[in-house]
Amino acid sequence: MYIIYALLGAIMASVGTIFAKLGLKGVDANLLTAIRGIVMALIVSLAALSFGKLTVTALSSLSSKQWLFVVLSGLGGALSWIFFYQALSVGPTVAVTVIDKLSLVFTAILAFVVLTEGITLQAGLGLFLVVIGTLLIAIH
Repeated sequence: MYIIYALLGAIMASVGTIFAKLGLKGVDANLLTAIRGIVMALIVSLAALSFGKLTVTALSSLSSKQWLFVVLSGLGGALSWIFFYQALSVGPTVAVTVIDKLSLVFTAILAFVVLTEGITLQAGLGLFLVVIGTLLIAIH
């Protein structure tokens, strides 16, 4: 089931990027990013509320460590959006998106170092090909 969710997430990210590029014409990238963040916060909050997941009990059950990592994750995501939309506002959509997807390689490296998750030879080769593919698409 995770593959279906991941594919749906990839499709929605793609659609979101195209809409963002269309919306960036004549609009400051930071303004667009802020509006996007508000819309996303509302939708995600409504979804959590409708599934009964956003409750006082659930929030109070989080440890200090969990709060720290959630806040740091939010910070990383917000900075990612800010930099992505700045790049998208001045660069070609495909090149910016492909470079952004180098996050796959960075995530694998961080998962290896921080989470001590292994990288198989097959995965390493795939990550290498992602880097080569990024260079082929983004550098012209």
